Amino acid sequence: MRIGINVLRPSPAPAPGGQERTLAAVSYPVPCDQCGRVVHVALSALRAPSFRDLAEQIACPEIQARRSKRDGLLMMMCGALKQSLAERCDRAEVEATAPVRGEAGRVVCNIPGVSTARLTPQEARSLAVMWQAHGQTKLAARLRDAAASAERRPLVRTGIAAGLVLLLLATAGSWLLLTRQPTQSPPGPPQTADAPVASPDLATAEPPQRAAMLQAVANAAAPATLQDVASTPAADEAPAGKLPGVAAAEAVPAPPTTQDSEASRTRLPDVVMIPGGSFAMGGMEAAELPVHRVTIKPFALGKYPVTIGEWRECVADKACADVTSGPDDNPVSNVSYEDAKDYLAWLSRTVGKPFRLPTEAEWEYAARAGASTKYWWGDQMRAGMVNCYGCNEAGAPPQLMKVGHFPANPFGLFDMGGSVDQWVADSWHKTYRGAPSDGSAWFDEQSFIRVIRSGSWKKDASYARSGSRDRYDGRIRYPTHGFRVALSL
Repeated sequence: MRIGINVLRPSPAPAPGGQERTLAAVSYPVPCDQCGRVVHVALSALRAPSFRDLAEQIACPEIQARRSKRDGLLMMMCGALKQSLAERCDRAEVEATAPVRGEAGRVVCNIPGVSTARLTPQEARSLAVMWQAHGQTKLAARLRDAAASAERRPLVRTGIAAGLVLLLLATAGSWLLLTRQPTQSPPGPPQTADAPVASPDLATAEPPQRAAMLQAVANAAAPATLQDVASTPAADEAPAGKLPGVAAAEAVPAPPTTQDSEASRTRLPDVVMIPGGSFAMGGMEAAELPVHRVTIKPFALGKYPVTIGEWRECVADKACADVTSGPDDNPVSNVSYEDAKDYLAWLSRTVGKPFRLPTEAEWEYAARAGASTKYWWGDQMRAGMVNCYGCNEAGAPPQLMKVGHFPANPFGLFDMGGSVDQWVADSWHKTYRGAPSDGSAWFDEQSFIRVIRSGSWKKDASYARSGSRDRYDGRIRYPTHGFRVALSL
């Protein structure tokens, strides 16, 4: 029985500028030859194939055995499922179809028992990149060859048609030369070069970005705000949460660019300008020592954690896995570090700027907002400040709340403590010994363990401290894990 027909589909609408959209992530229902279950596998060029759903991962017999023995970390995909997928990929059938109405042909990729996909040549190449990254070199090569074949077929017909048109034009030209009577043109004044055309004074024109920035501030349009934060020079003296140069845009409004118009139709995160500075990073717990001085450059940070509504834009564009549910203004949760990277890659393509996760130092600097106390308001937890377990009404059940429900810190950031655990870019290190002092991310290429900050609605007040830090396997989804976006300036 064939399962998951048309798991991959062409995009419903062309991307801006007429370019085809590329595949950032796909999902396959794969039959496991060992346990007999059909398990959904997420595939991306940025990470190894993995369980798409946490419940299916937990139910895997091999995963359960490893957990019961405390035998190392959980795996992205159990050995039996990995073998089942590899065997089916070896038997995959790939062919190019004939063009329709002058358009390029399509590539049909049939992985037995897994999926049958009808792809554009560009989508086939994108899928080839994914399979190549995970060792399926034969399947990747067949996809690339089929993509090239699908593009060549309409070009041959177009070349023949163009040759016939040129032949007809040459014949008509020869006939005109034979039948036309020669005529003499009266002498005229010597030809002069065309007069230069006056051009507008660009030096006095306002850039379109400033008009888009004004529109973003006036209408709280996050997409334009994201683009203009990236193109506006940063200054340490700029007040937190304000965008320099907004007033200048009021004089000469400019029409939005095509990219602005496209982004304005997409729900994207709002960001806040964070001024540069230095601070004492760390706390009293063993993992927070030694306390050390760190200098932070100006950067932009998400005003809120990424919301479910914003995540669904990425899901609708087939670039993110559909792993969460709930109201649009709740923070997205149940996302792995790798899921967050998928969203950031999609956001960067959509806006045209290199979005990323904040570094651990940037996150703590922004959470403290100039304070050296445990929380940005002081050393004692206060009711009505953050969403954490036991931090508000006595006996109230822990529950996830919409973003912005509690007050913002002095930098204008919401939920920098509690709400959802937030992935940051750094690999986990047991202490700060040897940590960089310039605010950059601290990576360990041999480890999948990543730092999470903020605590969550299920954790107590100690996790909501500005200096508190924790860790988790970046390949694994967990119900309290979310993130927020960052951008270098």
